[in-house]
Amino acid sequence: MGGHYITLEHRHRLSDTTLYPGSAGGGVVGGSRVGHRRLSSCQVLLLVLVAGSSVIALYAYWDVMMLTAGARDPDGHSPRQLSNETLAEQLRREVRVLCWVLTTPKYHKSRAVHVMRTWGKRCNKIYFMTSEPDDELPTIVLNKSDKYDVLWGKTKEAFTHIYDHMRDEADWFMKADDDTYVFLENLRYMLYPYSPDQAIYFGYNFKMIGAHKKNESYMSGGSGYVLSREALRIFAEGLNDSTKCRQEDNHAEDVEMGRCLLNLDVKAGDSRDSKLRNRFYPLLPFDMLLSGYSGLDFWLYKYAYYSVRSCMDCLSEYPVAFHYVNPEQLYVFDFFNYDFQLVGKQKPEERLPEKIRPEDLIIPDYDNMFT
Repeated sequence: MGGHYITLEHRHRLSDTTLYPGSAGGGVVGGSRVGHRRLSSCQVLLLVLVAGSSVIALYAYWDVMMLTAGARDPDGHSPRQLSNETLAEQLRREVRVLCWVLTTPKYHKSRAVHVMRTWGKRCNKIYFMTSEPDDELPTIVLNKSDKYDVLWGKTKEAFTHIYDHMRDEADWFMKADDDTYVFLENLRYMLYPYSPDQAIYFGYNFKMIGAHKKNESYMSGGSGYVLSREALRIFAEGLNDSTKCRQEDNHAEDVEMGRCLLNLDVKAGDSRDSKLRNRFYPLLPFDMLLSGYSGLDFWLYKYAYYSVRSCMDCLSEYPVAFHYVNPEQLYVFDFFNYDFQLVGKQKPEERLPEKIRPEDLIIPDYDNMFT
């Protein structure tokens, strides 16, 4: 047979023949003509294709493993998804927040609808707790009267309804008023290190006045507070225990919420940033930057769980919520944070904070000694 094929007989002959290296195309040994076996062009092409395919497959495998395993950079930060997804979009997907807003029919058009058109649209889910339905709003009708002195009863019913029907829609559950403004991106950023399976909630920490347990606190109802999924479960399943939670509907909603959660062993988290600046505010930002409340008899200085100051450096760079925000200010906040651009301003580097294991969680004692 000719060409590049070698018969069985030739193979036996070659096995008994010594080939000397350096023979160009072949040599003669013992009267036998021998030569190097050459690969055909088809075989060379096949080897190249196999090698190239192997490299591509290995790279693809590494790429998938890095993505699914949540590989970390040298500084220990989680990388962004390998796409055009922004950090805010990633947080919206990974830190799901259900918002519910306490309102009344008389404020549906003058307040609630403007919440829906501004910060409310950035919640993963949003519902308005009220006493009458509204075609323009995703409302949930509560079986309570529109009276201020039953806010505790409305809060209990709202959280219970959410737990019974909507607990799988989110990881965190935020309560706010219809004159609150919430920066959802900053809220998710703050919550990111914590597991929603941990019994914890966050807001603006107030200390209890009068006889109370050590380090007993509650969160301002005005600037809102957010419960983890586990905190919601514990609250909904334990609030009927009269030894731990007030059964009557009256009394201050935020005070009773704080006392109930404390008795149910839900931790009151510290929502301040790394520079100990508050991220939830029971007032407008103007009151914290250049406060007109200079007297020490101002109620905020007395009730704040952590020492409070009013100064140009007292606001966190990543605020979460403000209170007493009128509808016009809702749109002003929206414009200056989502549409306004400043030429030449360098955007900060976006990095996610480290995850916090429950056993590593440290909540500092109160440090506001003013009474």
